[in-house]
Amino acid sequence: MGTVVGLVMTQTGGSSHDTTGASTSTSTSTSTSPSASSTSPNSAQTSSTSTTDPSSPPPTVDGTSRPPSLPAGARKEAGLYAWVPPQGWQRVAQSGSEVHYTSPDRAQEIVANATPARGDLLAQWQQAEVGTSKGLNYHRIRLERTTFRGASAVVWEYTVTARGRLWHVRLLGFRSGGTSYEISTWYHPDIEATALPVYDAVKKSFTPL
Repeated sequence: MGTVVGLVMTQTGGSSHDTTGASTSTSTSTSTSPSASSTSPNSAQTSSTSTTDPSSPPPTVDGTSRPPSLPAGARKEAGLYAWVPPQGWQRVAQSGSEVHYTSPDRAQEIVANATPARGDLLAQWQQAEVGTSKGLNYHRIRLERTTFRGASAVVWEYTVTARGRLWHVRLLGFRSGGTSYEISTWYHPDIEATALPVYDAVKKSFTPL
């Protein structure tokens, strides 16, 4: 499976992206995604929907001490976060807490990572974009502050050509306590209608620990 767009979270807590086909990642550790040589995206067909007990308090995103409640079927990663990955997808653990799931048809990939939080995430991603924009046909859709479950977050969305294919990339980054989390996806634009529901379900299940 190839890695189409690599993202590497710099040691300052931001993420740097490589669109030349080399591997990369999005958190303070190394992570690879859709590019020329590792495991790559697969189509969004077998997604796991997650439900949380309505009587339980929502997961804590702002770093409070309350233990988070986990959705049914959640998988813990490195003791830093839990999520419900798509069923039937191939799992590849890169390093530390970075985990990739690739769809059976390799048209979509979903990645999660957690690293020590350092500095302003938006500023770091803006700096990372300088390198990403050198990739083939890079086109920024948005790179801005947003919120995730009521907490400050950053969203980065763009398209890029790698290995002769156009990829749509969506990244969501946020901080919880002293940890920086990222949930990202890469997919072929022609499967967006099925890819986004899978990504949204994974984001909904994502729980910092």
